Amino acid sequence: MRSSTSANCAIAAVSAALPSVVVSPAKPKSKGKARSEAQPYREGAGYAIRSRYKGNDIYLSGHPTGAAVKKAARQRRDAIDDHGAPQGRGPDLTTAAQAMQDYAMQRLRFKKGAVQEAVRINNYLRAARLSTLLVTPLKTVLPASGVTAAPASSGAKASSKEKKPLTVYFKVTLEPYKSERVIANGLHAHRKVQLTKTADSRRHRAVLAGRAMGAIGRADMQRYMDAMRDEGVAPATMKLEQAMWRGLFNYAFSKWAWASLIDNPATQLEMPVVENERKRTMSHAEQSLLDAALLDCRNLLVAPVLTLLRETAMRASEPLEHACWRDVNWERRVLCLSDAKAGKRDVPLSPVAIEVLRNLGPGEPNEPIVKITYDALKKGMERACERAGIKNLHLQDIRRTAATRLALKTGNLFLVKALTGHKTDKMAARYMQVGADDVVNVLHAPQEATPVATVAEVEPPKSAVPTPVENEPASPPMFTLEQMQAMAQLAAQAAVAGLNTGKSTPPGPVQIPLLTLVPPPAPGPSREGPSLSLVA
Repeated sequence: MRSSTSANCAIAAVSAALPSVVVSPAKPKSKGKARSEAQPYREGAGYAIRSRYKGNDIYLSGHPTGAAVKKAARQRRDAIDDHGAPQGRGPDLTTAAQAMQDYAMQRLRFKKGAVQEAVRINNYLRAARLSTLLVTPLKTVLPASGVTAAPASSGAKASSKEKKPLTVYFKVTLEPYKSERVIANGLHAHRKVQLTKTADSRRHRAVLAGRAMGAIGRADMQRYMDAMRDEGVAPATMKLEQAMWRGLFNYAFSKWAWASLIDNPATQLEMPVVENERKRTMSHAEQSLLDAALLDCRNLLVAPVLTLLRETAMRASEPLEHACWRDVNWERRVLCLSDAKAGKRDVPLSPVAIEVLRNLGPGEPNEPIVKITYDALKKGMERACERAGIKNLHLQDIRRTAATRLALKTGNLFLVKALTGHKTDKMAARYMQVGADDVVNVLHAPQEATPVATVAEVEPPKSAVPTPVENEPASPPMFTLEQMQAMAQLAAQAAVAGLNTGKSTPPGPVQIPLLTLVPPPAPGPSREGPSLSLVA
């Protein structure tokens, strides 16, 4: 015990002799100099800037001043904060051709017009020497799992319940670029003339295909459209080209988060007015000639399909591509199309249409109603028109003929819309081609003679026939023949007396003396009627 006490005292003495040491908390390691904002630099005739923000490379060039390029970089960072990181390489490093290829691979399989749009996109892919699109229709249309389409009035506040699942119609693949296209024999001269005629627009197309999406302006698009117009391209074709570009920029802005494309350069362009409305319909005389010419057609399906189109006003694609035997409702006499061009609709069937369907089938539920291609149907009709001497009658005119005939028969726009499947009155009215000749035919149509019934054939209404009562004396007539003759004489005398007074009377109606009835003096039934007296 004594030894431990002495040891503690020794330790205390040594500690007092040592200098005091103050232990301060450890300082954090220095991170070095704070990273400064990227500065613009001279590049060519303008200014450029390179930076990295939230894992995204930002490279901007071609701005007139350093302040302008710094402002653009700041806007790009704000866009990343608001919309997220842009997909892919962004609008400044992705060419229009590459963007079209990516867009086609993501969206074309859901579009019913994918084949036509793929043809337009392939023109840009060939100009950029990229792999081209190959669109193959699916034998069985499949619903896309987990993929939905925004409603027509889509917006940031649109409810998810309004979205509907998409349907896959095609298989879209890529095939390697080929420098030389295969031209059918006999078309080489036509192809050479076509290339010469469209040289200017193809040059503009190649420039746009190789330019970055963010560098394409409205002036570039306008020059391209002007070149197409100078070459005589149809206004409807130009509208389709503009629609493809407009859809591409909208999709890149909304789905790929390319916020710099908020101003769509494919909008607000000076475009020609589309005036492609046809008014051609088939007359009844032409129908008789066409039916006779179709009897010589080698393809036995051309005649019944054309008759079905004429009776139902269907689009040619609806019975050829969409209608199966399970869609025919024989009791309701309608054809239930589950997925036509304008969506689901019921097609009314006339007696002639039902007869055509009975002659064609019925077949298996999943079997198509008719097995004929559009090209075969179109060519068969063209040759039949040549044999019949009918000119300028197209396949689409059959649908217009059916709508016009129903309009002339009923005069009801709602019935025409139900027949054609149009959603708006404007589109339905385009198919109702009622002209001056139709009005003349109605005005000069022979009127049916209305039969005139004799007095003996007219049966008086039951309410006008009095019910006879037993032992009831017959009621006397109101006036006898002698009394009515006296009434006429008194009226004539009164009129003559008023005219022979010689007094000047102001213009106005002539006052005729009144006739009063004097009842018989004795009550009870009497054969004599009431007497007459003249009252001035």
